Amino acid sequence: MTLASVPGATLERPPAPEDSVRTRFLPAAFGLMAAGIGTILAGCGGFGAAAKAPADPCGDMPCGVIKHVVIIVRENHSFDNLFGTFPAADGATTVMQGAKRIKLGETPDSLQTDIGHSVASALLAIDGGKMDKFYLIPYSMQHGKNVAESQYYRRDIPNYWLYAKDFTLADHYFSSVLGDSFPNHISLVAGTNLGVIEDPKTPPGSSKSRYWGCDSPAGTYVQVATTYGIENQFPCFNAKTLVDEADAAHVSWRYYAPPAGTVGYVWSTLDAFRQIRQSKLWSANVHTPSQFDSDVSHGTLPAISWLSGDWKVSDHPPASICAGENWTVGKINEIMRSPLWYHTMIILTWDDFGGFYDHVPPPRESAYTLGPRVPTIVISPYSRAGTVFKKQLDARSILKYVEGLFHLPQLATFNRDVNNISEMLNLRQKPIAPVILKPRTCPTGGGGSAPY
Repeated sequence: MTLASVPGATLERPPAPEDSVRTRFLPAAFGLMAAGIGTILAGCGGFGAAAKAPADPCGDMPCGVIKHVVIIVRENHSFDNLFGTFPAADGATTVMQGAKRIKLGETPDSLQTDIGHSVASALLAIDGGKMDKFYLIPYSMQHGKNVAESQYYRRDIPNYWLYAKDFTLADHYFSSVLGDSFPNHISLVAGTNLGVIEDPKTPPGSSKSRYWGCDSPAGTYVQVATTYGIENQFPCFNAKTLVDEADAAHVSWRYYAPPAGTVGYVWSTLDAFRQIRQSKLWSANVHTPSQFDSDVSHGTLPAISWLSGDWKVSDHPPASICAGENWTVGKINEIMRSPLWYHTMIILTWDDFGGFYDHVPPPRESAYTLGPRVPTIVISPYSRAGTVFKKQLDARSILKYVEGLFHLPQLATFNRDVNNISEMLNLRQKPIAPVILKPRTCPTGGGGSAPY
């Protein structure tokens, strides 16, 4: 696809946010990165090397033109759990338990089991905005340790930390819904949870327990908040999504997720939309992560894409955070090693809080929205490097940006009166050179069985 064939592939120049909405640090490191000078960032089992930019890094197109938006969706970690100790971020290292303040412990690389993060667990933990009852949610205690009120240190997630340091970290990005994966993944394609407030429930003993959408067996239901109360509905919807908008505008897109029969298939979110699952769009546009590898290597990455991994590399407890980080690094390295890098925006985000502590009460828009903060990092040659972005964001902020970038018709029904994630970019700056990271050797052992 040529630049001329991509609607909206023009040089967007959003105004720079005021200093009050971001915190800058390590300006010297940013200067080196922006100049494309090779550096080695050593520490904690990972390293970053700024690759030397070619003489004409943007080829025959102006620098600052974003042609590809890649949304990498990880699982189940709150902001404080991953970046509570990050410099200049609104993080926390302690938590109140009633009248007692305690220090957050260090999260193990892998857990014994998943932590409760349903609507009920979220409401209990948030406690009307006090954020003081995470220790009471199911499976918060594992092997005698309070894992719900714990956090990773830089040494535990060195490569995620480097992405946050070398590019742009948002510290007020909120999950869309109080609760678990399904409604939050729906919001990342539709801009709304469609009223869904939990993961689908399949009939006991079903051979398709790992199917959450239109493929679900008869008897599967999901709870949906309606004007008449909570209703049980089959998890197959007709609502318009961002991909319907892209298709109408002839803008290329693909959703890369694990195939049917695997645990990660529950995160193949477009299975929950009838007009996609039961049409030719499914076979043409929904593929496995291995196809992502091929599309990057052949330069055929679409304009808009989502990417999720199977559960062992998803960051979803009880799986190893190191294994998930390595998988993410591998995918991002692929883009950075390709000519696509200079025209790509990677949005690295997590779907829900996973039961882990966060100290910032989520803004209340309805009984079930918004959910607790989750980390989000914008990785691009045009990221505001060395910046912690302070404005409130959520999934709608991503869709709003993509709609504007590619001039998509607004077919999906959601509130667009939100901040735009484009403010995390500076399209006027000299492009940041690729930062190739080295996967780590992960701790031996591992977590418990798959969560679904």
